[in-house]
Amino acid sequence: MAQTVITIVIFIAMIVSYSLNRIPMALTSMIGMLLLVITGCVSSSSVLSTIGSGTVLTMISMFIIAAGLQRTQMVDKLSGLVYRVSKGSFTKVLAGYVLVTFILGQFLPSTTAIVALVCPLVVSMCREMKINPSKMLFSVAIVGVAASWTFTPIGPYAANYIESNGMLAEYGITGVEFTIFDEMIDKIPCTIVVILWAIFFAPKFAPDIPDPMLSSFTGPAKKEKAPLGPVREVIGYGVFAAVIICLMFRSFGLPSWVIPACGACIVVLSGVLTEREAISSMGLDIIMIYVGAAVLGNAFAATGAGEIIGDAVSAVLGRTGNSYLIGAAFFAAAYIMTSLLYNRAVSKILIPIVLLSSISMNCDPRGLMRMCYIGSMCSLITPMATTAVPMIMGAAGYTQRDLVRMNILPAILMCVVTVLFVMTRFPCF
Repeated sequence: MAQTVITIVIFIAMIVSYSLNRIPMALTSMIGMLLLVITGCVSSSSVLSTIGSGTVLTMISMFIIAAGLQRTQMVDKLSGLVYRVSKGSFTKVLAGYVLVTFILGQFLPSTTAIVALVCPLVVSMCREMKINPSKMLFSVAIVGVAASWTFTPIGPYAANYIESNGMLAEYGITGVEFTIFDEMIDKIPCTIVVILWAIFFAPKFAPDIPDPMLSSFTGPAKKEKAPLGPVREVIGYGVFAAVIICLMFRSFGLPSWVIPACGACIVVLSGVLTEREAISSMGLDIIMIYVGAAVLGNAFAATGAGEIIGDAVSAVLGRTGNSYLIGAAFFAAAYIMTSLLYNRAVSKILIPIVLLSSISMNCDPRGLMRMCYIGSMCSLITPMATTAVPMIMGAAGYTQRDLVRMNILPAILMCVVTVLFVMTRFPCF
């Protein structure tokens, strides 16, 4: 019983630390993991097996491969295309940058990186067209967030399904799993809504005249690097494409981490990335957050703490027996929490609760996991939700009131569309 209480206390402490954000989330995860080992809630062998798992190796390899693709001239080529095709028409220009932002999101590993690349381009274009960036930048940000959901199974998080399946396995849930295409299918309706909203409706809710006290963004400085040679440029594209194709076909019978690891090695051996660049692109903070969450799952299972939390949530939601209402509850919880917390923290907090509750209710957790992921990535309503929000507030001069006005309707639409579609595909019962 003592270890059960300790596990729950550590879980609550991690949530508080994520909320306060006084120390990095990865450090919070590592401290929580160490406390679980020191108190005997999990074994050291369990922790080491999680750190060295195929899921972790796949995630690290995919980050390196995505960084190799980012090192190519893809971004510059896409921006040049938008300028040539759409110059002169506001709607066409906006549509062009929305599509560029979305395409970049299939290859870049974070919303921050996407918005950081596109923001200066949009601001420059707005100045040339003599319009305020406030009319475009919210569209770019909301699509940047949507793009980071990984609409197609070709981005740096193309192996997300492996992480999700890893979480299912860590919590002892068998008989259900995600495929590489599930994430794309689940997000099609919501992504379509976001893109159409961004192009045709978002400018109508954006302020015509930004707050001059807030508009100070000039765009992050882009460190210029010499272009890759033609051979390395082809390798940057080719390795990425080859690895994704292999993942789609389940790595042709090999363990899921082998092909991405080979691709990462080729990216470095060929000189597309230097050793230092590869190491810095590994996304170790994200890896550590995942490891901490997985170890916490082991502790919940080993100590019985999971049953207590799962029974408490299921007592509230399980009475309905309606998959759509349960799904909407988790979507709303994720959205509201993201207004106060960083979105990555929200999903890490809620997913264990979803899994524990699903075990208690004896239901399929896949749809509810999607509700947490998508719900936590829908909110741009406060600067705490994602680092992209402070960026566009500075670039466009948005106030908090502007953010609320621009977010309410798309949030309702995304919730309705996502719940209806995903919970029909993955009903709880």
